[in-house]
Amino acid sequence: MSVVHPASALAADTVSVTFRDKAFRSRTLVFADGSTLAVERSTVTATDEEQIALLQRHPDFERVAGGA
Repeated sequence: MSVVHPASALAADTVSVTFRDKAFRSRTLVFADGSTLAVERSTVTATDEEQIALLQRHPDFERVAGGA
């Protein structure tokens, strides 16, 4: 019998989505909750549902094919 720890269950459900920044090659994105994401070489990878939703709506970002 194996025991599943909540932290490992969360890690299994984590999704990474990569976006291309059409306006900047590098910048730091700061979200309302204080979390940040770094855009490097015009790409950024989000793993939080709220960050993913915001980047999908933002006109400067487009989802990269194969970016989950």
